[in-house]
Amino acid sequence: MTTLDLAASGDQAVRTDRLARWTRVVGVLLFCSGFPALVYQLAWQRALSGILGDTGSAALLLAALMLGLALGSLAGGWLSQRHAIASMPLLAAIELMTGVLGFAAPWIFGSVGAAAAFAVVIVSALPMGAALPLLVGGRARRCGHVGSAVGLLACVNNLGAGAACLVGLALLTPLPFLDVRGEIDLAAAINLAVALSALVVRWRDRHDQIFTAAPAPASAVPSRKPMLAPVPLMGLAAAGGFVAWSYEIFFFRAVTDATSSSAFAFAATLGAFLVGLAFGARRAGENCTALTRDGVLRRALGALMKASLLGLLFLPLLDHLAWLDRAGIAVAVLMVYLVARFWGSLMPYLAELGVAADAQAGWRTAVLLCASSLGAAAGAVFTSSALLDQFGLVATGMAVVAAGLGCVVLLIGALKMPRSEKILRVSLAVVLGLLAVVVIPSWSANVSERLQAINAPHVEPPEQAAENLGR
Repeated sequence: MTTLDLAASGDQAVRTDRLARWTRVVGVLLFCSGFPALVYQLAWQRALSGILGDTGSAALLLAALMLGLALGSLAGGWLSQRHAIASMPLLAAIELMTGVLGFAAPWIFGSVGAAAAFAVVIVSALPMGAALPLLVGGRARRCGHVGSAVGLLACVNNLGAGAACLVGLALLTPLPFLDVRGEIDLAAAINLAVALSALVVRWRDRHDQIFTAAPAPASAVPSRKPMLAPVPLMGLAAAGGFVAWSYEIFFFRAVTDATSSSAFAFAATLGAFLVGLAFGARRAGENCTALTRDGVLRRALGALMKASLLGLLFLPLLDHLAWLDRAGIAVAVLMVYLVARFWGSLMPYLAELGVAADAQAGWRTAVLLCASSLGAAAGAVFTSSALLDQFGLVATGMAVVAAGLGCVVLLIGALKMPRSEKILRVSLAVVLGLLAVVVIPSWSANVSERLQAINAPHVEPPEQAAENLGR
């Protein structure tokens, strides 16, 4: 090996080490930036539930979160193609703006109400949405697997947001020493701390141009032709987001019925859902590296089928385990996590199957994430207003399971596989859909009454009360 070869090898090792360090630093900042977005959601959900109702307030704020992620994704994709723009000052500016808006929101809440909450959550979600496209491109070109990069970074994003929900569940709800004003001040303080940290990182690395002066070097792994065309890819991303967050609203209503506390239900279901999305994305990212693309395809189909099976069993299990009293709520939250874990694998798999690991990977990933987020916003609003409010819990359960199986059929139709295998997989999806139509209404006919009865375990039945009175 010549001296030039040794020097090049050393430069590449230094670059790889710096990239790993940079990814860790950015990951910590993004993890922390996920806290305020969800703290705002928890605070505003409590404040708005008396105005819009429990499910309406949750749907509004989840839609705002998804819209913020969609806008942030497009911004991140645009910035990923402009390497002269430093990402740390941009992150600091967004966090500072979010903190100021969050701190001032209570003063304008009385006059514009829901609009203030909507704006705060949208802005606070921008850095979360922008993070993936900004970082995916460089990582994907080095490893040749877009799905792996999406899985890792989506895991970090969702873990930060999910941790905020779990902290809110553990501290703010059982021990309400912080009112809505205190929760918002806490979120604004975290925004400001992240902004200052980003500026410190930028100042420390101000002379290091390795990440901002030029695009990342091409991967040693050749970029492979996508298996999914752009139109079906966007359609599947939007449909997947729609169904996944329809499940979240559906779960929220069920747990609210069982606890009579929308604040607890919102924090518990959203926290479990986000943590499930995080670990599902991480596992899928690892599979994208370890498996062939045919293996990735089959894992994606299997994940959606398993999510649909768990969705089918959700209400029947709650109905038949109502005798567990409050322990049944733990079962419900566990199922929320498992369903979300399977749906969380979809985006890394779609990215691996439909996005080439080339110079446009960041922008294409941004469009993919935008489609998913817009679908999620539509799913939250539609499920709340058109399904739950009009048809109730059982019919909504059947609808979301059917919609999930529809995603399975769409994915099968969009991918190239043997005709016999397509027929077999579509047949399995149809059979599972028919089972949902039969099993959910027959095995959970009394689920709403049994869930609501958990709230009042010490209330005597009318017959028993009359008998006691007669004595």
